[in-house]
Amino acid sequence: MLGLLGLLVLLVVLALLGGRRAAAPGAWAPLKRWALGCLLLFHGAGRQRAAGGGPAEPRRPRPLRPDPHALDSVYFTGFAETNKTFVIARLAKRPDGICEMWLFLRVDGIGEFEHPQHPNMMVSDESEEIWSGGGLTIEYLEPQTCWKISFDGLLRKGPYRQQWSEEEGELVPVQFSFHWENFTEVFNFSVDSHPSTFARAFAQEPWTIEFFQRVKKQREQHFRHEQWGQSVGEIEIENHEKTKLSLKGVRSHSYGIRDWSEIYRYVMILAHFEDGTAAHLTVINMPATTTNLTVGYVFFPDGRKAGIEWSNASLAEMADDGVIKDEYGVSFTAGGKYFDVSATLDKQACPLVYNGLTGSGVFHECIADFRLNGLTQGWGLVEFYYRDEAAQLVPNLQLGSKAK
Repeated sequence: MLGLLGLLVLLVVLALLGGRRAAAPGAWAPLKRWALGCLLLFHGAGRQRAAGGGPAEPRRPRPLRPDPHALDSVYFTGFAETNKTFVIARLAKRPDGICEMWLFLRVDGIGEFEHPQHPNMMVSDESEEIWSGGGLTIEYLEPQTCWKISFDGLLRKGPYRQQWSEEEGELVPVQFSFHWENFTEVFNFSVDSHPSTFARAFAQEPWTIEFFQRVKKQREQHFRHEQWGQSVGEIEIENHEKTKLSLKGVRSHSYGIRDWSEIYRYVMILAHFEDGTAAHLTVINMPATTTNLTVGYVFFPDGRKAGIEWSNASLAEMADDGVIKDEYGVSFTAGGKYFDVSATLDKQACPLVYNGLTGSGVFHECIADFRLNGLTQGWGLVEFYYRDEAAQLVPNLQLGSKAK
């Protein structure tokens, strides 16, 4: 099917643009968008038939590909709907015995906490059987339905650090264990995304044979699945009573090859609303293929899912200067419905992490309150990534199987 798609795209390119000559950005955009929309719609239908719902995810982490940028990443968010409590946890296996690790939480009435490694995110991979590093473990219990997230160790009490410091700060013993169970099905970005978003983004780019080769390579080497669910468990913080928590949020599983140097910027919105609606919207700039791609989905209260078809979101209007504002608003359509979403960021809860060992690239994880169509309350986050934002290298950091 990929070979057929490549052939059809090549024929359209040659017909529209006259051989190998590239068109300027925006040239022929409506016709290009229509042609690509038809091709991607046909291709997507074929992939859905071939997938047949897709194989169940394995309970163990996937073997990493023989590539320095290979990864197998699991990411969970959880938000209380009655107070300001939240938990964000991520572990991503990388080659050479290294993990990328994020751990941020807030317990209402007690305070904010983060892993003492932060804003560095690199830790040693502690298990081949599960995702484990820095005292955080994530285990797959039942395919696409049940996971366990636990931690036992020291966390640094906030405020969240915005730059590296050798000072440890106030370290507090913390233990928690949550069981996560799904309440939506899986959204497979490779199969379920709406073709019009890709057609619109590709139509604005210069078309060459090499361009479509890069697009094909990207689609073949990285995969992402998401679903929403509820985490139930307990957290114990030293000098405080054990607290029972029930949190709602997303589970994201990303695997394959992810070369962060290929991503210039992105903004990601994740929100769950009190009527049961859940939404993901990402606007991303990958200079080699798409400079303003909008992709995402909506889960409706009745369980239906739909890929986002259109959005007015633009990276140029979302902290392009590096200054993250207090409020943002975006509109989009999915499943034939129009959505207007506003986000009010909690500036006391915008932790950051540095991207790996490169000294360049910063993630800002900003907790937010949401409104859907001006009425329905929601909870979640807005994540900002800047490839060229300077990150301080952590001195004398040695991790993984190559550490002495």
